Amino acid sequence: MKLTDKEILDFVKENITIVKDMTGHIVIKEVLCSIIGDVGGHVYGNVGGNVYGDVDGDVCGHVGGDVAGDVCGHVGGDVAGDVCGDVCGDVRGNVVWDVYGKVLGKVHG
Repeated sequence: MKLTDKEILDFVKENITIVKDMTGHIVIKEVLCSIIGDVGGHVYGNVGGNVYGDVDGDVCGHVGGDVAGDVCGHVGGDVAGDVCGDVCGDVRGNVVWDVYGKVLGKVHG
């Protein structure tokens, strides 16, 4: 079923905040709905739910749910749920629950 232009515009107005950054580029500031698909850029903020897929960079903010994929960078923020994949960089915060895989580096805490 094809969406009308009005339906698309109403959805964007209700769920997405679009602004210009300091350099004049148009950026998405806030998304109030789920994203079913890939994000080709960075997320500079918190994720209030789960991440179902790999993170090809660092996690520097708060993830309110699980990360159900590999993190190919550092974890510098909080993950309120489980990380169900590999972390290919440092974990710069606390691990509150169990580690079911190997730790191939040092534990400094």
